[in-house]
Amino acid sequence: MHPTRMTRMNVKTILLSLTAVFLLVILYNFIAAWHFPDTSWPLEKGEKTKLDSEIIQKFEADRDGLSKIKILFGDSDVSPGGTFSLKVFDESCQEPVRSAKLDIRELNSDTTVDFVFPRIESSKGKVYCLKLSYSQKKGGKKANIFVIGNTMKQNKYFSINGQEMAGQSVSMRPAYKKASLFEDAGELNERISQYKPWFLKHYFLWFISIGFILLSIGLVTILILL
Repeated sequence: MHPTRMTRMNVKTILLSLTAVFLLVILYNFIAAWHFPDTSWPLEKGEKTKLDSEIIQKFEADRDGLSKIKILFGDSDVSPGGTFSLKVFDESCQEPVRSAKLDIRELNSDTTVDFVFPRIESSKGKVYCLKLSYSQKKGGKKANIFVIGNTMKQNKYFSINGQEMAGQSVSMRPAYKKASLFEDAGELNERISQYKPWFLKHYFLWFISIGFILLSIGLVTILILL
């Protein structure tokens, strides 16, 4: 085979391999981001309170697959930053179940801070004790967090900086994952379908989405081979 032709084939093989890896990375990150929030929990800008020591929040999970806690913090000048430590315990607040840490440099009240942890398979109906603390770097300032009125039956107990506050909670929202990618995709389809016309629902949406992905991959492959 002519050397030039072999070189071209090698280049095409490399490009196709890189494209496949790139698509797999995108797919992996997309799947990892699938968490379905419990929208019955209010995310509101309530009373802004400084997090001096620790937040303790007991709540009942509505579904299996608890995998993320979204928390709304108040605008805070926390530079040069610090570390949030979130720990999920059983109802007694003694037995650790999950944990997550996040390093932050700023807090914006327009976006939540999301604490992601491995899926808890059988979480439905169980009460969990969430503990949240913040350790600022030397010279840094304390973080502000929103405390809101919350009389939901799922909200079992709340205290901040050692002070119990009945009928209130941190501005948070639990989120869940299904047991498999197929189930996650089904729920995503169902949620999207609630806001779409009939021809963009259920099997129609599946057909359009999969078709678009296959056509995109096919087009990229053809362009590389040509």
